[in-house]
Amino acid sequence: MAVDMSVQLTYTVTWREISDGLKIQLRHSPVGRWCFRILWGLGAFLGFVIVANLLTRGVDAVGMGVWRFLLIACLLLAAFRWLMALALLGYARHLGEHRVTVNATGIRTVTARHTQETGWQFYGRCIEGRRVFVLLTPDVWGAGVMVLPKRGLAAPQDSDRLRELVAGHLGRLPAG
Repeated sequence: MAVDMSVQLTYTVTWREISDGLKIQLRHSPVGRWCFRILWGLGAFLGFVIVANLLTRGVDAVGMGVWRFLLIACLLLAAFRWLMALALLGYARHLGEHRVTVNATGIRTVTARHTQETGWQFYGRCIEGRRVFVLLTPDVWGAGVMVLPKRGLAAPQDSDRLRELVAGHLGRLPAG
């Protein structure tokens, strides 16, 4: 007799879970890591230029426009992931409650508006975060993302079963 290794999740997506999934995607995809480094490098360079200007010319030499630009750039760097999550939340809420079944053949998602079945070969790896499991495609962009919130699991032991099932198909799960 075969043992049923399927795991069921039922949830309505929240902003926090999407934000966590995007954070993990940016940290674990090559393009995300490079973009993050470039943005912080540009921010550090801009800060260096402003400090050098202040030290050589004084506070009055820096116009109000430069301070506004620096403030806006810092806010956008900090809020980038949150704004993306907010944009995706509208779509996720439009779909309604998600009922996800993860089993040996892949992942089946059923909502009030659509049904989707994805085989394990679509995903290249899975990263486990504090609140979510994030499945990523193996491409350099990490464009294909599926976020599976842990709160959608029916029982605490389901988290271990899901971890075992995913690790069996995608390899060991690194921490997010």
